[in-house]
Amino acid sequence: MNSAPEKTNRKIIFNKIQEWTTITLGVAMAAFAFSFFLNVNNIVIGGGSGLGVIFKDLFGIDPAWTVLVLNVVLLIAGTLTMGKNFFVKTAYGSLSYPLFVKLFNWIYDSSGLDFSAGNMDMVLIILFSSIIMGLGLGLVVKAGATTGGTEVGQQILLKYLHIPYSTSLYALDGLVIFLGLLVGVASVEYTLYSVVFTYICGVVMDSVVFTGMAKRAVYIISHQNEAIKTELLEKFERGVTSIRVVGEYSKQNREMLVCVLSAGEYFRLREIIAKYDPKAFFYSVKASEVRGEGFTYDR
Repeated sequence: MNSAPEKTNRKIIFNKIQEWTTITLGVAMAAFAFSFFLNVNNIVIGGGSGLGVIFKDLFGIDPAWTVLVLNVVLLIAGTLTMGKNFFVKTAYGSLSYPLFVKLFNWIYDSSGLDFSAGNMDMVLIILFSSIIMGLGLGLVVKAGATTGGTEVGQQILLKYLHIPYSTSLYALDGLVIFLGLLVGVASVEYTLYSVVFTYICGVVMDSVVFTGMAKRAVYIISHQNEAIKTELLEKFERGVTSIRVVGEYSKQNREMLVCVLSAGEYFRLREIIAKYDPKAFFYSVKASEVRGEGFTYDR
């Protein structure tokens, strides 16, 4: 029989393997989207990848080298300002991304494939590249890493200037996109495509980051609270909080139950409430992120 410490160690090792595999997959997906769709069509997106496209067009520099140099500089700055814990995962993401870009550039050039705007509809190029990039970056961020570039700058701005991540994201990416238009690398049409790409990529990225973390917080006021509470504690194995409340219309002291559930559990709970007290008052709200016992770690 395995002891509890052995099981714990195995779980830690498994989680670490899963974490680094997720980061690698995410970085590879982001690099694939850049090499096969964005780089080929000179689409200037935000961040280091966008600067790579600009420098390639102006100076003939391979985008992979631009991204690598930028990532190393920002990685050093991030380590000095954010601490050593910041270094490991960000270093891996920052250095592996340009390597994957180099690899996928070689694969694309050797394959004979043509995903340029002259051979494919530009809307499809933007749609597929933004979805793939968003999925990849979402996986990387969810695993606690970044691919370097302006993402490091965003974290520094958040820590020292308290600028929200979303604000700095659109500001820095918007600056790179505008620079592409200003120096003539991107036309007005392509700049608008870049804006659409950035928006779709951000939406997909958010959906990946928060997948599995969103739950339903349910608030219940019923004359059968004890029965409902028992169901939640014993059958659902969920924690329940009781709050004393006052109904301003009736001026009666009541007990309100608060519980956080998955979507599937919420629909089961509705049936249970209807069984015990069809006239019960309850409502639910979406909890964007839930962490703690029973959700992010076992009891």
